[in-house]
Amino acid sequence: MTRRVNRIGTAEEKIIRTFARVIGAGALVFCVVLIPILIIQSRELAPWYTPVAAVVVFVPLLALWPASFAKDLRWVRGLGSLCAATYLLAAAGWLVALQGQIAPTREVWMSAIPGLVAMAAALGWRPAPSVLFLVVSASTAEVIRHVTRGDSQSPLLAETFYVVMTNSLFVVATIAAVQSGRTLDRTLAAAKRQSAATAAASARYVERKRFDGLIHDRIMSTLLGISRHGNTDHLSGQSAVALAELDRLRVSDVATEDLDVDAAVALIRTALVEVDEDASVDLEVRDAALTVPREVARAMASAAAEALRNSLRHADHPEVEADRLVIIDVDTEGLRMLVADNGRGFDPARVPQYRLGISVSISARMTAAGCTSEIHSVPDRGTQVTLRWAAP
Repeated sequence: MTRRVNRIGTAEEKIIRTFARVIGAGALVFCVVLIPILIIQSRELAPWYTPVAAVVVFVPLLALWPASFAKDLRWVRGLGSLCAATYLLAAAGWLVALQGQIAPTREVWMSAIPGLVAMAAALGWRPAPSVLFLVVSASTAEVIRHVTRGDSQSPLLAETFYVVMTNSLFVVATIAAVQSGRTLDRTLAAAKRQSAATAAASARYVERKRFDGLIHDRIMSTLLGISRHGNTDHLSGQSAVALAELDRLRVSDVATEDLDVDAAVALIRTALVEVDEDASVDLEVRDAALTVPREVARAMASAAAEALRNSLRHADHPEVEADRLVIIDVDTEGLRMLVADNGRGFDPARVPQYRLGISVSISARMTAAGCTSEIHSVPDRGTQVTLRWAAP
C-alpha cells in the first residue's frame, strides 16, 4: 500500500492523533465485548490459532492510543499499515485453522472489525488504497463468516455489499477528516505566504513614500526657494545638504543600507500614519548615533502598523472608544516600541490558526528580521504589543 511521506501540518496532525485515539479506544471495547465469542469459537479452530490471532489483530489496534502521543506520527502510520497486514494474515490463517462449523445464528468475531482496521489504515494511506482495503477486508470477513457458519442459504454477495457500505461510512469519514486537515494546512500556508508578500509590499510602499518625502523636502523646496528668492546663504546650505543626500543615494545600496535614528523613526511613523492619520507617537532618544538596519526598521514598521490596525479593529467597546499609546524608545541597547490600548483585549492562546495578523505580520516578521515581539493581552483590560531590536 502507498503511504504519504511528505511533511504534514498542524491541523492534519491533530486529526490523525484524535482518530488514532478513537480507534484505540474502539479496539479496547471490541476486545472486551468479543472475549466470550473468542472463547466459544476457539473450539472450532486449531488450538494455536485464537490466542495468536487475537494478539496480532488487537495489539496493533490498541497500540494506536499510546502511539498518538508520540512526537513522530510515523508510529501511527506504521501501526495502521501493520493493522491491515495482520488482519489479512489472521483472516488467511482462519481458513487454514478451521476444524468445524458454528451455528448459523452465531457471528464470527473476525467479521466485526474490518471497518475499524480500515480506519486505522486510512490514517496513513491515500484514499484509494484505503477504500480498496475496506472492500478486500470486508469481503474476506464475509467469506470467513459464510464458510464457518456453513450457511449456504445466505446471499454472500448481498451480505458483502451491505458490510462494505456500512463500514464505508466510518472509513470515508476518517478519510474526509484527514483530507480536510490537509486542505486547511495548505490553505493556511498559502495565506501566510500571501500575508508575508503583502507585508513586504506594504514595507516597500512606506519606503517609497519616505523617498518621495526626501525629494520634496530636500530638492523641490530648494529649487522653489531659489526661483522665488534667488540664491541665499540658507538656500546654499540647503542645496549642499540636498546634493550630499543625492550623492549618498547614488553610491550606496539604498535597499540594504543602515538608517540613522531619524530615518528609522520616520519610516516607522509613516507606516503608522498610513493606518491612522491621528496616530500619536511618543519618542525618546538617548542614543542619536545609533544606526538601525533597514530590514529591522521595515519589520518594526510593519509589525507596529499591524498592531495598531488590530487595535483599531478590535479594541473599541460598543459605546466607548479605547485609548491608544505608541512609544518609540531608542538607547544604546537598541530600539524598542510599545503599541498599547485599554480596550477589550483578548486571550492570545485562543486566537485561531487562520488569523494571521499576529502570527505572520507581527511575530514571524519580527523573528525573520532578528527582532523579538511580545503580546500581552487580558480580556477587558487591554493589549500591549512590545517590539524589540537589540543593537549588536
